[in-house]
Formats: sequence, structure tokens, C-alpha cells
Amino acid sequence: MDKAAQIKALIKSIVDADANYPVRGVVESIEGQTCSVKLVTGLIVSNVRLKAAISDTADYLLITPKIGSDVLMLSGNGTLDDLTIIKADQAQSMELSQGGLIILIDSADSKVMIKNNDASLVDIMNDLAVLLKQLTVSTPMGPSGVPLPNTIDALQQWEVKFNQLLK
Repeated sequence: MDKAAQIKALIKSIVDADANYPVRGVVESIEGQTCSVKLVTGLIVSNVRLKAAISDTADYLLITPKIGSDVLMLSGNGTLDDLTIIKADQAQSMELSQGGLIILIDSADSKVMIKNNDASLVDIMNDLAVLLKQLTVSTPMGPSGVPLPNTIDALQQWEVKFNQLLK
């Protein structure tokens, strides 16, 4: 055995792993936490994981690539049956769930969702809009009326804007 082969064998014994080069492909379809990818050879591989482990745990980071985007994958066992995406050129969505907090950035509808077990940002903003439209204040003459029509119009424009961003 030559010196390079000996070094390779020693490194393999130390780290207990084989060399694993990235596999290139293009995303064909998304199926939950997996996808199908077309390799440069034309072969379509299904059940490619989008994250290291497919599970229903409450804490995770899931980056879903856009269909048609270029991806790099690694195999956990050296075969095409155990591929996981490690890089995508374009993301469709990114979802982080940690300790009950969920943050979703979704380019499909260009909206963001932030929520936890008790509240969501869009619900809080909607509650605030309703409250502001019904706001009355005390005056020396008694309680004021609801906001003037131009204020209601401005609040409705504000509602449209935050609903364009939040989900």
C-alpha cells in the first residue's frame, strides 16, 4: 500500500467515515420534509431529506428549496438511498420551531409568520387595529366619539400593509 493510501486508511479509522463528495441535482418536487431531485445524469431520486432527520419533534429548522433550484446533497451511507440536501441555491421557505416559538418566512406568498403557543403577531396586529378603530378618550365634555373618518381610513391602509406582510 502506498503512503497516500495508508494515510487515507488511517484517517478513515480515526473518524470512522468514508469520503463523501456532494451530489448535484435540481429539485423536481417537494413532499413534506423530503423532495425528489433530478441528478445531472437524468436519474430522479425520491425521498431526499430536507433536514438531517425526518421527525415530528417540536424543535427543528426546515429550509425548503424552490422547485427547479440547484442543490447539493450528501449521502449518510454512500448510496443514493440516504441523501440529505445540504445546500440549495433558492429557498421556497424557511421555518424555525424552537421551544414553542415558530418563525416562517415563505416566498410563495411573500409573508412572514411569527407565533408561539399563546399568540401570533398577525392576531396581535389585528386586535390592535380593532382597538384603535373603537378608541374613545375622556374629555371635559365626556367621552369622545370614535376616531374621525380620515383616521379610520389611515388605520385601514395600515391593516392592508401589515396583512400583506404577516400571515
